[in-house]
Amino acid sequence: MSIQTVSEMFVDINRGGEKLHVNVDIIAPKLPCSLLSLDVEDVTGSHILNVGGELKKRKLDKNGAFISQEIYQENMNPDIKETVEGFKNGEGCQVFGYILVNKVPGNFHISCHAFGPQLQAIVAETGINTIDVSHQINHISFGSDDDLKAIKSKFNVGVLNPLDGVKKIKPEHLNTTGVTHQYYLSVVPTTYTDLGGRDYFVYQFTSNSNEMNTAGLPVLVFRFDLSPVTVKFSQRRESISHFLVQICAIIGGIFTVAGIVDSLIHKSVRKLLKKAQEGKLS
Repeated sequence: MSIQTVSEMFVDINRGGEKLHVNVDIIAPKLPCSLLSLDVEDVTGSHILNVGGELKKRKLDKNGAFISQEIYQENMNPDIKETVEGFKNGEGCQVFGYILVNKVPGNFHISCHAFGPQLQAIVAETGINTIDVSHQINHISFGSDDDLKAIKSKFNVGVLNPLDGVKKIKPEHLNTTGVTHQYYLSVVPTTYTDLGGRDYFVYQFTSNSNEMNTAGLPVLVFRFDLSPVTVKFSQRRESISHFLVQICAIIGGIFTVAGIVDSLIHKSVRKLLKKAQEGKLS
């Protein structure tokens, strides 16, 4: 007997007062790790620069090859000499792990806002005109990573990571122009219940994006809004009675088709015999 997945929707009555688990894995190939800051802002007025969490930074060379890795540290000012060398050598950075944000509309963004005073000195040393937030999104999802892995192995429904694989590189003719990239994510609370009755609480999301030139400091920003409606997917094994009804329907269909074929053959044979009796059969 087959396994069916049924869906239903209801209003999320537990929308506030919780944290939202956001998994990220993003490469900024033109931004040295020492200058990359991940910030969070929401409608409650909370704005955290250089946010902490279970994050790591991976330093990459100009070809994207691994150089070194470190734990993401909050409120750590960049070493100016190291950052200048990073720009000159064309270093990039990969930031990956997860952050916890308030379960209200807001955004998280990659920028250099946390390092304003140091940035001025770095710009003077390197002669760069702007910051390049070209990027490749390896992964973004909402919810526990363990739950997401379990869902992918057991279910085949839902839109959990539509941005994976997206890549946006600033063209050469905009080298001296700041370009901000914005993604708009509509996040839907989703519950998956497997055959054993275990619940997995994650979030589906859809996205739109745009980019625009800016005279200020460029930002890679992900703006998210939470739907008040929760979607639930439940696995159910087909019942014995439903299985028997299907079997009966199949058998009934076979008999019906067989009856139609038999009737056609019988009529054809009668016509042929009648023509033969009349001497008209050639």
